[in-house]
Amino acid sequence: MKKQLIPFVALLTIAGTVQANEVNLQALQACTFVENDFNRLLCYDNVMAGKSLSKPVKKQQIEQPKMSSAATTATTEAAATVATKQSEQIVKTKNEDFGLEHKEVAKVNDDQINAIVKSVKTAPYGELIIELENGQQWRQIGSDKIKLKVNETVIIERGVFNSFLLRIEGQNRSIRVKRTD
Repeated sequence: MKKQLIPFVALLTIAGTVQANEVNLQALQACTFVENDFNRLLCYDNVMAGKSLSKPVKKQQIEQPKMSSAATTATTEAAATVATKQSEQIVKTKNEDFGLEHKEVAKVNDDQINAIVKSVKTAPYGELIIELENGQQWRQIGSDKIKLKVNETVIIERGVFNSFLLRIEGQNRSIRVKRTD
């Protein structure tokens, strides 16, 4: 009798674990829809601690009223227009604020930008001060050499430990820079 009971208990335990894992996975997926970084982290912490979510995504989806097909189409078109405008605004913000993460927290940025050099000046110790056409000003860090000309296209990309590398488009040589404005 005991030999028959052990596999049955093991089967029930495994089934309960699988169901709990599915619930956790769904709760974690619901946390990905939270836009604020702090609130998203709080959501993940609550799921891992076994607490229930304060605003489950499934309930929000269920509570939406059913619309006719014409109303649904109009709503979808309006949402697409809003999404397009928001994405255009995000792209503008990304390019304007690139390199200022340490000064302003909670900005979303890309890993690199392309820009045209407006002017190149030399600082007292030989570092380059580069002004770009988008209004950004970057200063060379270190003693590496690179020949920059006005109206040249440069690529500034993110390095390690919140550093930035500037290179001329089509070349591999780069210099370390920091944003000064």
